[in-house]
Amino acid sequence: FPTPNIDRSVREGVELGRMYAMPVCSPTRAAVMTGRYSFTTGMQHWTTLTPGSTAHVPADTPMISESVKAYGYTTHAIGKWHLGASKWTHAPVGRGFQSYLGYLQGKTDYYNRTFPSCSTGGRCFFASNCAEWSPSNGKACAAPVLSPYGPDAAGLDWWRDAAAAPEHFGQYTVEDYMAEFRRVVRAKAATQKPFFIYFAQQLLHVPIEVPPEPEHLKVCEGVVGGFEQNNRTKLCAMASRLDATFAEVEATLRGAGEWDKTLLWVLSDNGGMTAWADHFPASASSNWPLRGGKTTLYEGGVRAVSFVYGGWAGLPSDVRGAVRTELTHAVDIHPTLLYLASGGRAPSGGFHGSNVWGTITGAAPTNRTELPLNIAVNRDLTLGVPNPFVKDAGAANFTALIAWPWKIIVGEAYVNLGAEVFPRGGWFTIGNYTYQPAPARPSTGVQLFDLDTDPNERHDVADAHPDVVTRLTERVAYWTSAAAGYRPPQLNVPFPGSNPRFHNWTYAPFQLL
Repeated sequence: FPTPNIDRSVREGVELGRMYAMPVCSPTRAAVMTGRYSFTTGMQHWTTLTPGSTAHVPADTPMISESVKAYGYTTHAIGKWHLGASKWTHAPVGRGFQSYLGYLQGKTDYYNRTFPSCSTGGRCFFASNCAEWSPSNGKACAAPVLSPYGPDAAGLDWWRDAAAAPEHFGQYTVEDYMAEFRRVVRAKAATQKPFFIYFAQQLLHVPIEVPPEPEHLKVCEGVVGGFEQNNRTKLCAMASRLDATFAEVEATLRGAGEWDKTLLWVLSDNGGMTAWADHFPASASSNWPLRGGKTTLYEGGVRAVSFVYGGWAGLPSDVRGAVRTELTHAVDIHPTLLYLASGGRAPSGGFHGSNVWGTITGAAPTNRTELPLNIAVNRDLTLGVPNPFVKDAGAANFTALIAWPWKIIVGEAYVNLGAEVFPRGGWFTIGNYTYQPAPARPSTGVQLFDLDTDPNERHDVADAHPDVVTRLTERVAYWTSAAAGYRPPQLNVPFPGSNPRFHNWTYAPFQLL
């Protein structure tokens, strides 16, 4: 994909070449905000948060927005939230952000800012939103009700602070994000206070919808692959629009005289979602040469793109352009930014993450060797409600851990989402977007890779290193224990009271107490 502005930003900053995240978005966002592993806050849902869920970041776990306010920062959130919104106290305005513009659920339409609550032939979150059920399949809705915002019982999910904001219905959301960014930056002239902005870009998340400017499709004419809806050409056009926002962000900061005072930290919340199917939630990304993609525990799912840049002189000129290869994780962002916001005080607060500013600048490496990438047990890998009666309920599954250079995957590397055209454990090339199938899965239920010599996970060496497997499975057992702080995922089902039909067809917070 042509991304000249992003490429330049990376070159002018410091790239974190081994940054890790969770395999899906809500858990990573919770880790970023809290500095804690999501499997210790009950926010590790493999399905991510469903609309109408009561799951949220616990109130006794501070978010970064709450931490930096103590040092005089104004705090602002833009874009996707997806960290709980059954109450306003769980939403951005209740978690330390003084302003918010964006959507609260996991996805929204780029033009209409809506999320279907009952899809034709697909999932119906609320049975009352279906006018007619399929005679051949009683679980599929043949005719969802029509809402004021469109078909499929669409609910508006677009908010300014704590109010629904339908004014720009039909306009590509990115325009509103950038306008809000400009407003926040320019407001500093009046407040004279430093700002912290959590800008959770919607691009390149599904649904795949191209921006209105024709130049973005034009530069992607030679990019092909995928299916009719989720294809590489459309996704490339969205990437081109994302790239343009980097230029807009820099221009806004420079125009306001803030560029030389600002540090920007960029992170993807998981690997790219590949074209493993021709329907939602599949997309058309490639993580080549890494294996797999979003939803999987392979490197293509949990290795995150991350870099730090900006005009602030605190990022030394002699380290710009460097690529750091130490293990870093999304949980490191909160303690590191808190260290900087506080003027260099050692961060405290029960973080799992570390202050990695020394890693970024090269002054004081963290020398981390172990990272739990995902920790789960069979009891918790259900749809919404943990089930203690499943077979081997307490056994680890969909679990991965690095003890450098080794990486172990215990149980399944991804949870089945339905029929796959291309199994998610393989590789997608970049040039012609060709699928390379994965080798047969091991019968032992354990995979072991040497990431130093095999970063693309081509060779499972579990049989050759039984001692390493034993040592790492002991570490997995620790992380699944109460001693490590493991807690089951919070209840994650759509509550009837959250039906947008009851809230003027919006996905509004629905719990009063």
